[in-house]
Amino acid sequence: MMDIRDQNLSDSMEMYLVTIARLRRGDKPVPLSQLAEALNVTPVSVNEMCRKLQDNGLLVYRPYKGALLTESGETWADHTLRHHRLWEVFLVENLHFSKTQADEIACLLEHVNTDELIDRLDAYLSFPAVSPRGLPIPRPVREDSEARKGIPLTDLTAGKSCQILRFNGSDSAKQFLQEHGIFPGVKVTVIAVSPDDLLVEVDGIHVSLAGSLARAVDVEPLSSPRDGTEKAELSTQNHERGSMEHKEQTGQTALKQIPLSELKKGVEAVVVGVGGKGAVKRRMMDMGVVPGASIKVLRVAPFGDPVEYEVKGYSLSLRKSEAGQIMVEIQSEEHHA
Repeated sequence: MMDIRDQNLSDSMEMYLVTIARLRRGDKPVPLSQLAEALNVTPVSVNEMCRKLQDNGLLVYRPYKGALLTESGETWADHTLRHHRLWEVFLVENLHFSKTQADEIACLLEHVNTDELIDRLDAYLSFPAVSPRGLPIPRPVREDSEARKGIPLTDLTAGKSCQILRFNGSDSAKQFLQEHGIFPGVKVTVIAVSPDDLLVEVDGIHVSLAGSLARAVDVEPLSSPRDGTEKAELSTQNHERGSMEHKEQTGQTALKQIPLSELKKGVEAVVVGVGGKGAVKRRMMDMGVVPGASIKVLRVAPFGDPVEYEVKGYSLSLRKSEAGQIMVEIQSEEHHA
């Protein structure tokens, strides 16, 4: 059997992972104050250790919220819990210790054995499913010979979710990602994609990433409820596209591209191009003004400038000079008039 651990963790690090696994309730983070109380250590010590475990990709630490295990952290925790609970069974059934005594002794034994020893202990005990305290005993994890390679974040399309695996860039770029809540194990959703930028959502916050930065982030795509209906949706889209092409051929409608600054109040359009440079373009990207996004005019200031638009469910105020650098597409001249 391959040892699942490709790096050495201290007994203390393992204990933190196991304690978080024991304290968690569903998908909610475990508060650091609760973790400190359970381990009988200071909040400062808990904070430092959680950041260290986060750097190792084993948990995600959210200030003022708490800590959650990543998939790798879960694997480590299950690995240690399996050792602990099998020793509990042995100590109670074969050496006749009380459940409380067995739990205390198992805390020491769980760190000082090999997978081969635990596999033999498991077989000797006839593969028990639960510990003497009625807690499930995790089964051994068999990993592939190669670590998950993942794909670049830039390979994902808008609407897709993924889990961050690793980052291959510079320390300064890594620091930027961490400051915006992007760590190994974190789940993010791609909101919008443009040739030069990527807009993602992490923990409810939108973060704009340059293409070169996003390409250095390796991720593992996550399945979603929509995946099972993509074929049906694609069929529907193809049907609608064919209907639109038919209407265009028969003159029933025509697509027209205009600057966003010329869009009339109440008219909805689709962004097809974003000009501008630097901070202005980045601001538009952060607010979701990217190719493919739907946008419409909500209201116009008394003197015609600025104009308030709705995009992705929120309001965005732009000067006409800024809106003039955004090209949109409307379905007909009638709608534009």
